[in-house]
Amino acid sequence: MYQEFTAGAGVIFGCGAISILGEKLAELGCRKALLVFDRGVERAGIIKRAAASLDASGVAFATFDGVIADPPDAVVDAAGAAAIAAGADCLVGIGGGSSMDTAKAAAILLSGNSGPVKNYILARPISVNTTVPVVLVPTTAGTGSEATRVAIISRPDENAKWSVNVNTTLAIVDPELTVGLPPETTAHTGLDALAHATEAYTSNAANIHSDLYALGAIRKIAESLVLSYKHPENIDYRSEMAIAANWAGMAFRDPLTHMGHAIGDALSVEFHTPHGQSCALGLAEVMRFVAPHAPERMADIASALGIALNGGESGEKLGDLVADAIYGLMRAMNVKSLQQLGATREQVTGLAKAVAGSHLSSYCPTEVTEARAEEVLGRVFDGYR
Repeated sequence: MYQEFTAGAGVIFGCGAISILGEKLAELGCRKALLVFDRGVERAGIIKRAAASLDASGVAFATFDGVIADPPDAVVDAAGAAAIAAGADCLVGIGGGSSMDTAKAAAILLSGNSGPVKNYILARPISVNTTVPVVLVPTTAGTGSEATRVAIISRPDENAKWSVNVNTTLAIVDPELTVGLPPETTAHTGLDALAHATEAYTSNAANIHSDLYALGAIRKIAESLVLSYKHPENIDYRSEMAIAANWAGMAFRDPLTHMGHAIGDALSVEFHTPHGQSCALGLAEVMRFVAPHAPERMADIASALGIALNGGESGEKLGDLVADAIYGLMRAMNVKSLQQLGATREQVTGLAKAVAGSHLSSYCPTEVTEARAEEVLGRVFDGYR
């Protein structure tokens, strides 16, 4: 019996780390980069800081500011076309998961593969051996996209969010870039990181390496997420969340997330809610669902969340404790419920087929049938108000 752990791209971590972006691109032999971002990142002044670093190192650049939330394949095609037209030889994704995933997927086209990119964005991900450097600079503390190979892209023609695996080169994690995050984004992205870590730890493909990152991330999130939300200018809390998100991303490189993210994807497609919020809404009930099938691991998660245990709790009790703790985090940060978002119970339970059919659900420690998915989705709607 053996397990495989694939280490991610190198990570440069620390306040002010974005200043080294140009130097690192030059070391990679890059002569012209395409910076991929959304306009919110530009308004925050982050692109100016990146541009200054590239200018100082003599690396030319062009920009693509067309990223939108849950980027559809057409946005990736546009980014790839912009990179080719500019003569870029590398891609730099700056922003949240949407910007980083757009840059990752655009690397397929810049590497010489014929488009459109949707040919590679499939229900069960394939791996594409991209050849151009891809450097990722997160500006949120949650998606962990800088630590993974996966790019999650919307396929409007299929009414789905699917993915593809590509090669990445370097992550630059600068906690200072997260200081200006709106409170709502801090909450959603931080809970997304918690979902990555808890689902990776309870995945049927978890391994001894991913376990280390997962539990470390859960502890840091439990200690710092709400404080980061309440004290947004505190760089210490922001730093703790930045590294927690990176660790959580490393945790699900191999095990992958499971039913919680299948629910998150379905909610996001149906209600156009932010990815992190969608994953947060399903997480508590998924932990309650899997706890009887992974009681020892649920006890570890409970301890990492700071829950005092007597050692005699059943799997069901552990699931209740962890679910209540997750809901407590959500309430402390005013995360909106599905009812507040205008969803009906029938709409939510109607997503059971999509959840059960997601490839992610195959990583759950117990079988996810359509009937089980419908039951959990009903509890997702009822459990958090």
